[in-house]
Amino acid sequence: MVAVPGALGPEFINTLSTTRRVQKWLKSCYKEPVKQVIKIGIDHEFWSLFLTLHHHIIAGGGWVRNPEGQLLVIERNGKLDLPKGKLELKETIAVCAVREVQEECRVKRCKITGPAVKTYHCYLHKGAFALKTTFWFPMITDYSKKLKPQTDEGISAVYWATPERVKQRLTEIPSYNSLEEVFLNFVATEG
Repeated sequence: MVAVPGALGPEFINTLSTTRRVQKWLKSCYKEPVKQVIKIGIDHEFWSLFLTLHHHIIAGGGWVRNPEGQLLVIERNGKLDLPKGKLELKETIAVCAVREVQEECRVKRCKITGPAVKTYHCYLHKGAFALKTTFWFPMITDYSKKLKPQTDEGISAVYWATPERVKQRLTEIPSYNSLEEVFLNFVATEG
């Protein structure tokens, strides 16, 4: 379902005017594996109510390339993913992103090459609603030794992937909705 201002968005959103109604709607969203995109703008009162019902988590990660132009890819909990993790106290988001990439993949010498792009996704976390904002930084590394997945984080595989390998893996396992565009843009560089 896609709700857009000026179409079905305002009517649908305006029915979610109390904490109880929003909680009920959120529970129904998490029961079904359906992607919902609702565009309302941050000035709509629903957004404030939505935020109060979610534990906000900040994370940093990266889309890392090697000198051959391959992308550092992980497989986490049965999905194609990129390395990322939660921001720690007294840590900048850039430091967090590099640390998490290096921890999750046992890769070294990651260098940020540009500004971050943000993604948002919601999920259930310890029985409560969570909203994760992830800051993704483009990075490069010349590290060529064996990569090792951080298995205690649910990572089963880590590897350097060409666009054709990413394309193949996407036919075999899903990716997270918030990363679909990143993977498809990378696949488009094939040729």
